[in-house]
Amino acid sequence: AMCCLQAKAVGDELVLGLIPDSEILRCKGPPVMNEEERHILVEAVKWVDEVITGVPYDLNPQFMQELFTKHRIDYVIHGDDPCLLPDGTDAYAHAKKLG
Repeated sequence: AMCCLQAKAVGDELVLGLIPDSEILRCKGPPVMNEEERHILVEAVKWVDEVITGVPYDLNPQFMQELFTKHRIDYVIHGDDPCLLPDGTDAYAHAKKLG
């Protein structure tokens, strides 16, 4: 929950992206908590204003555009653990490239 507090401090609202089980399984292996459990957990965090479901593990240019236009986000924040795709590339490469 503290990571949500830190992320919330960067802006006015915290929109949290929830990656589906199928994407986690494809990229990392079986999730520790299933999607429904994670959804319940993050909705209960008082600093989370909105939860977006069906978020791709790979923050590709099309999804980034949706984040900027539909959800009006200004920042993409992730913890310090690496997010690698099955081919070993950085799942956040496009977001990092945008600054």
